Amino acid sequence: MQRSDFSSKLSDESGLTKFLSFLRASPGARAGLLLLAWLAVWFIGGLVEYAHHASVWFPPAGLTFAVLFVVGLRATPILMLAAILVTIFTNNDYQINLQNIEVIESGIFFGIAHIVPYYAGSALLRWLTQTKQLTLPLSIISFLLIAATSALLATALVLVSLIFTGMMSSQELSATWLPFWIGDMAGIMVLGPLFFSVIHILYPQKTFKILEHIEGQLPVATAQYKYKLMISFTLVAAAMLLAKFTQSMDSSFAIFFLVLPHMWIACTENAFYNILSLALSSFLIVFLVDVLGLMNFVMVYQYAINVVATNAMFAIAIPALTASNHQLKTKVFTDGLTQTASREYLFQQATVEIRRAQWKNNDLCMLVYDIDHFKQINDVHGHDVGDKALKALSERVKQFLRPADILGRFGGDEFIVLLPETNVDTAMVVANRLLKEINGLQLINSEQLSISIGITQMQHNDDFESLFKRADSALYQAKRAGRNSIFQH
Repeated sequence: MQRSDFSSKLSDESGLTKFLSFLRASPGARAGLLLLAWLAVWFIGGLVEYAHHASVWFPPAGLTFAVLFVVGLRATPILMLAAILVTIFTNNDYQINLQNIEVIESGIFFGIAHIVPYYAGSALLRWLTQTKQLTLPLSIISFLLIAATSALLATALVLVSLIFTGMMSSQELSATWLPFWIGDMAGIMVLGPLFFSVIHILYPQKTFKILEHIEGQLPVATAQYKYKLMISFTLVAAAMLLAKFTQSMDSSFAIFFLVLPHMWIACTENAFYNILSLALSSFLIVFLVDVLGLMNFVMVYQYAINVVATNAMFAIAIPALTASNHQLKTKVFTDGLTQTASREYLFQQATVEIRRAQWKNNDLCMLVYDIDHFKQINDVHGHDVGDKALKALSERVKQFLRPADILGRFGGDEFIVLLPETNVDTAMVVANRLLKEINGLQLINSEQLSISIGITQMQHNDDFESLFKRADSALYQAKRAGRNSIFQH
């Protein structure tokens, strides 16, 4: 994958360009930035810790998962150093009073317990998305399942390591494991995709198919995006203020209405702005839990963050599926060579127009034409020249048709033009104009194209088959008359 559009957008400012170039050229600088970033998000998670070792969300889980996904095992030393440093801080903050060597050992145990599950999960996700040709919905399902499983495994290993090293009492296990798991899972689901994209800026030479969905249209946000964010933020604030003033568990569930604006964002914005809005809304929830003193309802908000993220992730697939369906429809309904209507689409649209004309008692005419001596063109000049002739002919014919007219390739060099609300006299004028214009098209060596045209007007009891049969018969008569001519049936 070439450097993402996101990094191109960021690089518009010369200062930032130099900084990014420096980071990309310096593994040491990237390692230092990663260490600082990991420590920063760890402290952010610690600000909303409501029990020892349990936070509303745990951003380092998302960063670790993303780093291991993009960078791989080379990031392990930095992650291990970060784990040791935060263990030293935790020992002092919780006043556990372990000896220095014991703290370092605890940090190593924590690092192993934290890194191994997320490396396994990120490696599995990378293998699935790189080698299995997964669709976007399947990629999302894989990511969510792997995130939940990796977080659960990390929870088990980390808590066991904390108990084993004396940093946590075994009596705390039953009350800690669930919020610990939900917090880690929220960190991966909400922030993991955002970290994927940001870290990829520093490693633009790496190719990841899953990032194509996130970074495919990064510079493009609708003009309404900021208003959608404002609605989301307003809803978060209103729901959490309601819980603050009522102090009711029931009122705290109002936060789940956040699903609505985020589904709206996911269905109308590209993937990057969807995950960005998720991160911002989740950060606001975490911030207000602390500011408003809503720790009594913290599990509700933990679940809400994960539920909203899961719904929004699935909704990412909707624009992609819509675009995919549009592309598929275009392929099915459009002839690949001439970019005219395909035979299937031609039949469908012609049937609709015939029925409409019969219902409204309107005129309708059909023209059928083909290229004179087309087999000889292919035999003498080759099929590539024949293809060029078909494309040039189609482009010229399109110029003389109305938007309501239908031009389609019936097969080979035979084309159909359907003229709604057109009587046979007008159709004859159109046919003569086409005949004249096509005669001006040169093939090669000054050879000119010519066509023969058959015309018929719809009768009251016609369907597509009967109408085409008469027009095709007229074309046959035009051929018998010497070609480069028009015959009306």
